[in-house]
Amino acid sequence: MDTRNSHMGDRVRDESTGQFVEKHPPEEFVDAIQDLGGSAGTSEIADAVGAEYDAAYKKLRNLADAGQVEKQKVANANLWRLAGENSDE
Repeated sequence: MDTRNSHMGDRVRDESTGQFVEKHPPEEFVDAIQDLGGSAGTSEIADAVGAEYDAAYKKLRNLADAGQVEKQKVANANLWRLAGENSDE
């Protein structure tokens, strides 16, 4: 029985503990990028994880700040890739 059913943004409340937990942990975004061939746009990653675009963008931005992913601006979109992957530097 899933006890996590009270929602608050990108977090859900675990009814057994009363604590909020992340609905989509950062690892899911890293895994999604890997599954999408090592790089993908925000919308593709959000769809793969099952998150809303804004929540996905915030998580990806936090992962970039932590050095786990890199962001490249391509036209009006952001291309995210795992840090150190396919780097031309």
